[in-house]
Amino acid sequence: FMQGVHAGYKGDAFFTKILENPSHYPTFSIDEGVIYTNYVMGVRCLCIPRIPGLKGPRRLTELVIDYAHKMIGHLGSMRTAEYIRRWYWW
Repeated sequence: FMQGVHAGYKGDAFFTKILENPSHYPTFSIDEGVIYTNYVMGVRCLCIPRIPGLKGPRRLTELVIDYAHKMIGHLGSMRTAEYIRRWYWW
């Protein structure tokens, strides 16, 4: 998954700009080639590129949603969305 995220930044116009000039985007940070947005109270969210087909036919965003749904334990769409907003950004 993380290899797909890292590789996906190259095909995403917005994240490419951040990688090229990180000082122009102070709300983002880069750690070992992975981009995070500095969210509320210093919490970082992993930035997910919107690139189709990096992991087979599914987008990385779809994989995040599927993973979150399984992690939350099928407790509903609101809790799944809260979990995603806490840890991921796209």
